[in-house]
Amino acid sequence: MKLEKKNSNIKIGDILRRTRKSLGYTQEDVAEMLDLAPRYVSDIERNKTKGSIDTLVKLCNIYHITPTYVLQDYLDLKNEFKIDPNLVGYYKLSNRDKEIISELIKHMNTKK
Repeated sequence: MKLEKKNSNIKIGDILRRTRKSLGYTQEDVAEMLDLAPRYVSDIERNKTKGSIDTLVKLCNIYHITPTYVLQDYLDLKNEFKIDPNLVGYYKLSNRDKEIISELIKHMNTKK
């Protein structure tokens, strides 16, 4: 079986930046959690460096995401299995805010 070659130039910076912002973290916050320089976090987010696998795993743990989430644009996934980076911040919301969002989703789905 021959694998179809997608884009071999993997750029994960944008999804990491949007995820960081949706969680309300600054680059300085993340750099401190990683024990790295803020410039390094900036370089990753601007795709100037890919970082190491160790750094990717640490970022995934900080953001409570999976490597699959970060790499979803480069994997053969159906669109319904892809996650919007803006939704990652949902998990930091209060229970009341989560209930409001759940009710809104139910309402929107019944309108169809």
